[in-house]
Amino acid sequence: MLIFIFAALASSAILAFEPLSVVCNAEQGCSLVQNSVYAHTFGIKNSIYGVGIFSLLSAIVILQILKPGKNKEKLIKLSLFVGMLIAIYFLFLQIFVLKAYCKYCFVADLSVIAAYGVSLFEKKIKFI
Repeated sequence: MLIFIFAALASSAILAFEPLSVVCNAEQGCSLVQNSVYAHTFGIKNSIYGVGIFSLLSAIVILQILKPGKNKEKLIKLSLFVGMLIAIYFLFLQIFVLKAYCKYCFVADLSVIAAYGVSLFEKKIKFI
């Protein structure tokens, strides 16, 4: 689970802190996605939110690994569930609305969905 969250964090950080001209090829849909009306929420780039949220979630998962607790477990599962819903929404926008694709967005979105999937089996794998 932590690997997927780190992948989402890394993708978000690249989009948040690297110039689009460096990470996005103008001939691909990345620039279109990153310059669309959907790329910002309340005037802030979605990737900035991703960096903050995935950093915090990483810390909570690490704390859960070191000192397991029911409240942390519930918070992680709830956070990943909400994140999965948001990721599905962003994938929908890219595929059906924008008809353009951002590889870093795909990595972040699919990583959140995968992390949520792993969280469903946490009893068996103990957050590994």
